[in-house]
Amino acid sequence: MPNNNQSIRINLSAENIGPHCADNKLTFNENVDSLKAIFYATNGTGKSFISRTFRLLASEKKHLTADDLLTIGQSTGALRFGINDNTQNSPVSKQLSIQLSRGNTPTITDNTDYLFHVFNSEYVDVNIKPRDYTPNGDIEGYILGKVFIDLTEDRRKAQVLVDELDAKEKAIDKVVENAQHELRDNGIRPNQSEYAFISKDQLRNPANITCDKSFEEIIVQLNKLEKLPDNIPDIALLSLHADTAVFDEILVILETEYPKSEWDDEFVTQLKSKRGFINDGILLFNEDEGFCPFCGQQLSDGALTLISKYKSFLGDKEAHILSQLDDLIRRVSANASAIRAIATNINSAIADLGKLKKFFPSFDDIELKQIDATNDALVFFDAIIQFLKSKSDNIRATSFHADEAIVICKGLIESAKKIVDENMEYIQYVNTQKNNSSSERLALRRSLCIAQFLRIQSQLKNQFSAILEEKAALESLNKEITEKEEQARISKKLKVFQTLEFFLNRFFAGKYTIDESTFQIKFQDMIQSNASRVLSDGEKSIVAFCFYLASTHLLINREDDYNRLFFIIDDPVSSMDFHFVYAVAQVLRDVGNYFSISEHVRMFVFTHNLEFYSIIIRNYIISQAYVIKQGVIQKLKKQLLMPYESHLHDVLSVASGASLPTHTISNSVRHIIETVCHFEFPDKGLKTYISENEVLHENSCIFSLCQDMSHGALRAQPPFDEQVLTDACKTVIRFMNSKYKGQIDALNA
Repeated sequence: MPNNNQSIRINLSAENIGPHCADNKLTFNENVDSLKAIFYATNGTGKSFISRTFRLLASEKKHLTADDLLTIGQSTGALRFGINDNTQNSPVSKQLSIQLSRGNTPTITDNTDYLFHVFNSEYVDVNIKPRDYTPNGDIEGYILGKVFIDLTEDRRKAQVLVDELDAKEKAIDKVVENAQHELRDNGIRPNQSEYAFISKDQLRNPANITCDKSFEEIIVQLNKLEKLPDNIPDIALLSLHADTAVFDEILVILETEYPKSEWDDEFVTQLKSKRGFINDGILLFNEDEGFCPFCGQQLSDGALTLISKYKSFLGDKEAHILSQLDDLIRRVSANASAIRAIATNINSAIADLGKLKKFFPSFDDIELKQIDATNDALVFFDAIIQFLKSKSDNIRATSFHADEAIVICKGLIESAKKIVDENMEYIQYVNTQKNNSSSERLALRRSLCIAQFLRIQSQLKNQFSAILEEKAALESLNKEITEKEEQARISKKLKVFQTLEFFLNRFFAGKYTIDESTFQIKFQDMIQSNASRVLSDGEKSIVAFCFYLASTHLLINREDDYNRLFFIIDDPVSSMDFHFVYAVAQVLRDVGNYFSISEHVRMFVFTHNLEFYSIIIRNYIISQAYVIKQGVIQKLKKQLLMPYESHLHDVLSVASGASLPTHTISNSVRHIIETVCHFEFPDKGLKTYISENEVLHENSCIFSLCQDMSHGALRAQPPFDEQVLTDACKTVIRFMNSKYKGQIDALNA
């Protein structure tokens, strides 16, 4: 994605991750012309920590802690990656944040929409090394592709349906508008909530609402409400003060046998008849003064003795029980009186409600409940009182069988309370509505809106049904169009196999292949159940890298997803000889073509292999080159990365006729051939290499030229003439074109 204005800005920072901490925390802020870059770093500068942190985005890593990424002694860390792209019509800002906290899973915030695909030693350790370098073929799922089909007629039909739907929707809009206007003419304001019912969206869907009156009937009721007289009194509120706890006390005292005191029965009977008077006197009597608390006369010794006798009896257990019984009788009687009183009050409320109903239509359904307070209903209260009086006559007695009467009385009170509570809700509602007739008007206006809603909904029912049918037809047609567009459904397993097969052949030229059913490596057409025993270290690295490239398809769900890929590749050439190193570089050049990336390839490559770094840059595979140092990433300065580049330039210049051979040209020829020989076959001598290479062997002077003219020995023979040197240069250039054409192309560019 070339852009001379370099309007893409990359921000990359790492803090408390590996060696990136304190003053050495990593910061990178650069304007770039693409999202392809290569980074060179020596060991220990923390490049692997960057790729490992990016790998936290992989599904198998998201649930794990990342403690081994944090700087020793630090509890938190972060990697942040930002892209501000102004190359589009609308500027785009993408941000990725990976927050690390010791002992916790990473917190990842990612709005980049990229599919980060990371290759590093950790990827190898997780995905292929544990399987003895046998790729995992247990793959499910599909990639949805697009096919180019003539959908003109289908799209025309879809547009016809769209136009018809638009016309029907506009006709409905007109009906709704008229219904709203009619409501406003009858005093309904648009800010009333029920007014919103008269909308197309509300009318389209069935609503669980009803109205028992028509639009016209409600208007009549609104007019009637205008005739309400002033100062109609409220319906009196109801209140029932009843004591149900008394029955539990009664049951206990009736079933308990109390001991009778030793007092004379005649004395006790006499005291019981006037116990209230005596109790009051005892409370008022001052023994030190000796005066009667009622008449004020001095009391005789006999009277004082009697008072003392009264006090003794009142302090006795029997007197206490008798006092309790008197109190219970009083409380039971009060309950019966309360029920009679509330029944009378309810009758009055019913009468008052009847007077209001003729002005308030909403009260028609309100009915107050009555309480049965007849003597027959309250007879059990009298029965309980008799039981208590009998207990008072004989506190030792226990056979009263009052349970049924108590249950009935308690039930009557509870029922009365419930009726009072229900009636009170109605009475309070009625009083509120009466005192605020605007609430009644509001209720009627709400009903008017609902009645209008139901009327218009019924009117538009057929139109809505027709629209639903046409929408269903349109949806079906659009679905059919989509299905035609997405007919291609590609097996991910097949795609991974094909890609893996392609790259294995690209690197090994048929030496190793892959079995389609088991994904096991085959050597000489024989399946290797343990590929790690067959492969060299360099070959293992190639197999791992091939599987990484093939596994790219596992990230893809739709063909468009290939344009979301972002490759993070760390040390892909570990343990490889020059042939493989060069092959990896060429694969990276064409990665966009392999995966049909129609937009821009995004790729960050990290390496500590200077030769690989040089090949990438010199062959213009990746133009943006950087060097990672402690705490900083610097742009590579424009300098030669490998010595033989200058020699190759000189030889090419002679071979093309651009310049004449000089005294140094023989040394350049030797340097080029020795460099390539060393990279390809470190243990092979120069003479053997030249003799085994068809292009170099054709020129009989090449070896002698290398041996004689590139060393400082005295020569007995005349030097080679210009034509011999020129032919040698041409041979070297043909040799380089046959093996590493990209380097010649790079010099010619």
